[in-house]
Amino acid sequence: MRKHQPVCVVETTKASLEVEAPGAGTLVRLYDEGAEVELGRRIALIAESAEELAEALAGRERAREAAPAPAAPASRKATRKALELAELHGIDLDEIEKKGFITEKDVEALLAGRAGVEAPTLLGGVSTEGVTFPASFHEDEAVGALEPAFLASLRADPDAFRALPSEEKLAALREHGARVGEGVVLGEGVLVVAPRVLLDDGASIGDRGTVDCLEVAAFGPLAQFGPDLDLRCRRAYVGAGVWAGRNVRIGGGGHRDPWAVLTLGDLAFVGEEAFVNVCRPVLIGREVFLTMRSIVVTHNVGHSVLEGYENRFAPVVLEDRAQVGMGTVVYAGCRVREGAIVASNSYVVSDIPAGKLAIGVPARVAGDARRELDSRRQAELGRRMLDELRELLEARGTEVADLDDGHGFRVAAEGSETAVVFVPRLDSADGLPGGETVALTLAYGGGELPAGTAVLDLLARRVHGDGGVVLESVREFCRKRGIRLEPGPWRYPGGLI
Repeated sequence: MRKHQPVCVVETTKASLEVEAPGAGTLVRLYDEGAEVELGRRIALIAESAEELAEALAGRERAREAAPAPAAPASRKATRKALELAELHGIDLDEIEKKGFITEKDVEALLAGRAGVEAPTLLGGVSTEGVTFPASFHEDEAVGALEPAFLASLRADPDAFRALPSEEKLAALREHGARVGEGVVLGEGVLVVAPRVLLDDGASIGDRGTVDCLEVAAFGPLAQFGPDLDLRCRRAYVGAGVWAGRNVRIGGGGHRDPWAVLTLGDLAFVGEEAFVNVCRPVLIGREVFLTMRSIVVTHNVGHSVLEGYENRFAPVVLEDRAQVGMGTVVYAGCRVREGAIVASNSYVVSDIPAGKLAIGVPARVAGDARRELDSRRQAELGRRMLDELRELLEARGTEVADLDDGHGFRVAAEGSETAVVFVPRLDSADGLPGGETVALTLAYGGGELPAGTAVLDLLARRVHGDGGVVLESVREFCRKRGIRLEPGPWRYPGGLI
């Protein structure tokens, strides 16, 4: 064995890595094929002399004697997680057509196919588990197709389109095949060009924005991007109620590659100056937070692969309700699972488990992303929210007065008064103050509500009934505390807070 000669290959769910010999000598394997070895233990060594060789061989015999009896060998080699998942679902690994090591994602893909939700070809086989797609992702490929001559004119003279007022841009797109809803706004200097364009009701792109897609650009209802957006890829599917700040950049190197697909689920948040590199699929689920200056990369740039440097091209998945903190980097091939949180200024180089909090460089699990709350504690927080809402309204100059029973307050707005109350459990409208009312509750039993009465079911995250500016303002107050209510999409039209 020569120094630097490859001695083994380590295969993980992320990559394959060759391990080189640190010196010359005789390679001694300490464990038999198929043996399970505790993480961190030595599995082989190189003996540089006869004495070291004799000692190594003796050590191997001791290790074999201490090792547990190996399990019956599987017909295919697979990671531990893949074996556990296959056993749980009764899957024969021989069903998976793949050369080499079988990973958890291979088993997930087989399960998805059985359930009829196999990842579309355009996603390159990426598992879609835990990701809720925008409605436009499932639209017929003919919807929103631009006339070829008009598309060619956009590409030939984009500045002419940029110079048009918003209404003229929208009229031109609509006339030539795009699907354009009501209340869409394209800011000053905005360019939108793609063979298929879908701009649903209330979608908005701020001044100087550029959307240049080689196949489709779709923006769901009330999707809103701030000024200076730069979005370039093959396919972009943006969901309903998405909010993105200024100077967001989506594209970068490889944005013309066949797999350069972005999906951004409903109610997702993209902070200012975020950068998403799309040369491989980037799947961002529903209610995901990708905060200020965060970075998602699907490939690295470096020295020659033939000189031994890493050269990685791989998708990134942020499952539903995942959160990526400010200034955090998510590296190619990583998956942040459902409900997980990555703290600010971290560097993600491996998958983050569902519901966990990860932090650091590299990011490591530090605990759970949330605490379990009992009903008593939830009620305490609900009452505190009501107190905070009152304090905010008073600080904004709104006239507020206590209710007679002391369990809420009245708000004077738009020439009338509206009662705002918190009730831990509400089975019906009986017992609520008379007149216009907004009631916050943790459990709503349903039933008919009088006109002007609205119930915000905070745990079910739904609004029942109707109301005016007070209801809209209370709903916005809840949204800023992470309680995004259905039905949606919804955008705060302005009001008391």
